[in-house]
Amino acid sequence: MSKVNQSKTSRLTLGIILFLLMLLDAHITRLFDYWDKGANVWQSQLLLLVALFAAKSYSKRYMIWMAVAIGILFDLYYLGIIGIYAVGFPMVVWMMYVFHSLFYQNMTTMFFSWVISLTLFQLFTLGIQIGFKLAAFDGQFFVVKFLGPTLLLNICYFFILMWPLKKVFKLKLSYF
Repeated sequence: MSKVNQSKTSRLTLGIILFLLMLLDAHITRLFDYWDKGANVWQSQLLLLVALFAAKSYSKRYMIWMAVAIGILFDLYYLGIIGIYAVGFPMVVWMMYVFHSLFYQNMTTMFFSWVISLTLFQLFTLGIQIGFKLAAFDGQFFVVKFLGPTLLLNICYFFILMWPLKKVFKLKLSYF
């Protein structure tokens, strides 16, 4: 797997963008909560979508450390405890590198990889919350009111942003 040599400026820019996307994700999630009056949980994951595209161009070490840093900031700012996203984000980014040859065959496999990554991320973070008794688990609520809306929102992101992100990260992937 060859990575394009990224300058320090490029890595810094990506880090700032990922930080801003973390903030934007939280605001979009709150906006959907307000709009839907709390009936469903629409969790925005633009940060992970950009990480999926960036992982093709940036080194594994950089992306995992960036995911750890963003995860810690997310945990501290939004949850007040470190661990859930500080482990969840890097775990998903690491998975992007482990299954690199499957994820980046073409845009269709990238789409399905996105859906699987999102689902695993949600299951993993839920598992941590249940393990530490921070959340109660109701399977029907999780699938219908949380995972379904979250996947719908993020699948829309994928289709809206796939072309611009493909250009920004200079990915030479066919669509099929």
